[in-house]
Amino acid sequence: MAEAEEKYRGKVDDKRYVGSEVDVTFSPGRCIHAAECVNQLAAVFDVKKRPWIQPDEGSGQKIADVVIQCPSGALHFERKDGGSAEETPSKNVITVQENGYLRLSGDLEIVGTQVEIKDETRATLCRCGASEKKPFCDNSHRKIDFQAETAPGKPSRNDLAQDGPLKVTVYPDGPIEIEGNFAITNENSETIFQGEQKKTWLCRCGASSSKPFCDQSHKKIGFEAA
Repeated sequence: MAEAEEKYRGKVDDKRYVGSEVDVTFSPGRCIHAAECVNQLAAVFDVKKRPWIQPDEGSGQKIADVVIQCPSGALHFERKDGGSAEETPSKNVITVQENGYLRLSGDLEIVGTQVEIKDETRATLCRCGASEKKPFCDNSHRKIDFQAETAPGKPSRNDLAQDGPLKVTVYPDGPIEIEGNFAITNENSETIFQGEQKKTWLCRCGASSSKPFCDQSHKKIGFEAA
């Protein structure tokens, strides 16, 4: 993951906090304030301090364990103590948060007019259409009271692969294309869709009547992602 830390993560604003055992990078443009870091390791992640991340206040292993729980991928780490780097998840899973964002976990490549990220493992993408940091979520779904019923689950198939590279393409003023081996689940971990070397298109304008899937409503409403 070390090389990936230097890549563009939605905005060129990654900040590096240097420690003796581990460096932590933070991308403000991707943070959704899930607060996993603050709640679990307040000695290192303290928004009342400056700088708010102080890597030498915790062990490299503990910091790594907490950082990988950041759902948005705003936080990453680079070990300097000989410890293990972040492992790529063995399965590609897209979780549809009720009335909220798309949470991605896996072997991710996210590309489009506004973003180019390789070797990613975590991301939260906007599906309400209102984020000011597209394609990433900025919690605008809460401000606009975005409503999207949870899609019903169906039996999953264990014979379908979910590993390998997952390409996520963000189309200009259009949907999100998913290509590879993956599963889409709801918040209850129930399978909505499974694909093995398949493609599907997910709504990001917020207007589809087939959420989380695209139904071309972005054309009807004149959705503009810029």
